[in-house]
Amino acid sequence: MVADELTQDVYGCYVLEDMGYDSDPHRMKLRANNNISVIPGRKNRVIPISYDKKMYKLRRKIEIFFGKLKENKRLAMRYDKSDQSFLSFIALGAIKVFLGLIIS
Repeated sequence: MVADELTQDVYGCYVLEDMGYDSDPHRMKLRANNNISVIPGRKNRVIPISYDKKMYKLRRKIEIFFGKLKENKRLAMRYDKSDQSFLSFIALGAIKVFLGLIIS
């Protein structure tokens, strides 16, 4: 499963994922790495899953932030060759998003 590969090096964190990643084996692997899974259960589950709904709401804000970062074509297309210049433009994009929140 792709989600297991993406989270194999994550230890002791809250892992926020959408319900597409809801599976018992994936939850067990997260728990084995001392993670807390914040994944809502699918609608077809026989036994409902409890999860931290307040923490899950943060996922939406994170996705909105990355969506605003990707409005900058330079970041979305990754024109920069070096990692340092790419990360610098991510920082500039984050400042732009933050200033947009303050000004408006």
